[in-house]
Amino acid sequence: MWEMIEHEGFEIWVLPILAYGPSAPDALYHYSGYLCRHGTDAHVLGQSTRFYELVSTFQSEDEARDAGYREGRRQVDKLVAAVASHVEKG
Repeated sequence: MWEMIEHEGFEIWVLPILAYGPSAPDALYHYSGYLCRHGTDAHVLGQSTRFYELVSTFQSEDEARDAGYREGRRQVDKLVAAVASHVEKG
């Protein structure tokens, strides 16, 4: 199930996904995620940024979700810094 956190005026959505098919006691996970501004339609081209991790595996859904949130926050922070730098030069 998709879950969301808020960071610096953005929504970060993450979905843990099974790495190898049906659930098993020792299942590994990847994640898929996206970030968007509050109130945007994330399904419209240009309104969201997608990201995912399909190479590294995580031991649980929670671990995959946390990794996705970290990556989403990293991308938001990078975007906010780029905008601030542009405004300073402007």
